[in-house]
Amino acid sequence: MAQQRTVLSGPWRAGLLLAAVLVVGCNSPYPESEEGHNILYSTFEEEPKHLDPAQAYAADECVMMGPILEPPFQYHFLKRPYELAPLTATDIPKAERRTVTFQGKEVAATVYTIRLKRSVLYQDHPCFVEANRRLTEESLRGVRAVCDIRPTATRELVAGDFVHAIRRLADPRLACPIASTLAQHLVGMREYQASLQAVLDRERAKRKAAAGILYNQEKDEQYNPIPVDYGAGAECSPFVREVDPCTFELVLRHPYPQMLYWMAMPFFAPVPPEAIAFFDQPVLLKRSLIFDKNPVGTGPYVLKEFDPTNQIVFERNRNFHDERFPELPRPAAGEEAARPLYDPMKAAGLEEDAGKRLPMIDRVVLRMEKESIPRWNKFLQGYYDAQGIPSDVFDQAVKLTSQGDASLADEMAARGIQLRSSYSTTSSFLSFNLGDLVVGGYTDAGRKLRQAISIAYDSEEEVAIFLKEQGVPAHSPIPPGIFGYREGREGINPVVYEWDEARGRGVRRSIDEAKRLLAEAGYPNGYGPDGQRLVLRFPVSGGTPEGATWLAFVTKQFDRLNIGLEIEVSDWNRFREKIDSGNFQLSGGGWIADYPDPENFLFLLYGPSAKVVSKGENAANYKNPRFDELFEKMRSMENSPERLALVDEMVRLLQQDAPWVFRYHPKSLAFYHGWVKNAWPHALAFNTWKYWRLDTATRTAYRRAENQPRWWPMIGFAAVLVLGSLPALRAARRRLREG
Repeated sequence: MAQQRTVLSGPWRAGLLLAAVLVVGCNSPYPESEEGHNILYSTFEEEPKHLDPAQAYAADECVMMGPILEPPFQYHFLKRPYELAPLTATDIPKAERRTVTFQGKEVAATVYTIRLKRSVLYQDHPCFVEANRRLTEESLRGVRAVCDIRPTATRELVAGDFVHAIRRLADPRLACPIASTLAQHLVGMREYQASLQAVLDRERAKRKAAAGILYNQEKDEQYNPIPVDYGAGAECSPFVREVDPCTFELVLRHPYPQMLYWMAMPFFAPVPPEAIAFFDQPVLLKRSLIFDKNPVGTGPYVLKEFDPTNQIVFERNRNFHDERFPELPRPAAGEEAARPLYDPMKAAGLEEDAGKRLPMIDRVVLRMEKESIPRWNKFLQGYYDAQGIPSDVFDQAVKLTSQGDASLADEMAARGIQLRSSYSTTSSFLSFNLGDLVVGGYTDAGRKLRQAISIAYDSEEEVAIFLKEQGVPAHSPIPPGIFGYREGREGINPVVYEWDEARGRGVRRSIDEAKRLLAEAGYPNGYGPDGQRLVLRFPVSGGTPEGATWLAFVTKQFDRLNIGLEIEVSDWNRFREKIDSGNFQLSGGGWIADYPDPENFLFLLYGPSAKVVSKGENAANYKNPRFDELFEKMRSMENSPERLALVDEMVRLLQQDAPWVFRYHPKSLAFYHGWVKNAWPHALAFNTWKYWRLDTATRTAYRRAENQPRWWPMIGFAAVLVLGSLPALRAARRRLREG
């Protein structure tokens, strides 16, 4: 008798497939073998453009480089206000005034001497093996990533690596985003840039002459870059010099304390010359194995896997030097009243790990997640350890106190989730064009027009609508946490607010007062001397639903004064052209601190940096001689009561002249599962993973509880199938009997 083959019908196959999914009840994106391991899981949304410290500047790029690269200084993890601490340097140096020789002349200079810690080793890397700097196609057979190349080696960090890295910032090919800023302050950097350009021009001319009319410079240098000896022009580069293997000097034209903050950024991370020579090999460039995606550092982690379409993986650097978790800051003698400031850190358990060796996590895995809701759902399932808050779920995840402070919703608290909030060092504003004949100028009429608009623009409403109350109205360019930010009565903008003693805060002046100023400016009820309604040109870039909602809000604010807005939507290039040429009357703007100093915000209104004059960052084209005089004096001072007095005077000038409508300073919010320890927010540091610790047992238990197999749908589905099959079974039995 022939063997019968049982074939499941379509409904049965579908049912079994559904049953399998329901039984598993889990969509873990990780291998089962990773469960319980000391691995941090988080996400990224798009590929970082650069990982070369000379070129990277965006926040997402710094997040990727922070765990790998170590400049001389870092920010203390726990101190507020933010404070520098040594990283690869032994201490924070003091500025010295001395003379240096430049172009045969003795010139006065400000010198910082940086002394390095001993026994700081680089990660194991093939670039430190001399034979690997002569790779061939044959030797790379089967190689897909840099980590596949063997053998590897390490060596000690030396001062020459910093000298090489800092001179490299002047390389015209790299277009370092802060090169022009550094050239203003470092002795001889402009001249060194010119000497490098001359070297490149000569070599390009030689290559073109040899290749003839077929020469393609871009393609040639893509796979065969021009080698540059950054030490060859040392006589043109007194701005940085090696003193001995553990010491180098940075030489400035004038006092500039902010240079220390720049030296805490990835731009000043060491770059070993061996790494550049290794990655400049044509055989690697043709495989797209480039330095810009493979940083080489001394930090706590190494880049193990870089697949921007899937995941980016960091692993513990086994050569990492001895660094310990910092102790919680204590109030100075006589400042015990400030002790409550540190209570939140105590409550978060930030004393428990003091003195422990870093890092405390073995591996960091970042998964590509473009969509916010899937990202959030996986966080709730326990598959991501930390997460921002999508706007779509804000109201379900966060509840607001009567003071507008954010706290955990009950469901989130029941899950053991932690909410961390902090002020981001950001200032948002609307910028007037002071060069415009209508909104600009320094007459009483111009000032009163801008002041009236500043009063009418309700930034409290903007914070409530667009930030969900997570921010504070701005009274000056300086955000919370930065020296010069004032609170209370002395911190309000007296042009826009008046102090309410009963409420203990500033209250925005009335719209009637704004209308009075508008009339005194020559525009009663929004109409000018010519009888025409005042309409201001407001260029914006692009167009999104979120942007349209905000523009409707802005239009509403101007309607309160019967002032019209002519919104000019254009692409980014056209928008920048209008701002650069001063072809606008009003523009939106914002600034995120590069470093925690008032100079980094007040320079945005420094006259010599006016956009139409110097293409600087002063888009308002504001020029007040007294402000500029105070700025030039303030920027070279260390923080002190005298410096604070200068900042206060500068802020009062800005409040009176009103070149900006001060909008708000936002807060940043993030959720962390309870098993993530020491995740304390820091607005300026990008190397904080090394301080975190995981309770992996708690995470495993949470995942199992949240992702239990769901049996009842399968049982119900099976019951339906069985009941639905009974008539067919009876019919089959009947046929068998009849046969």
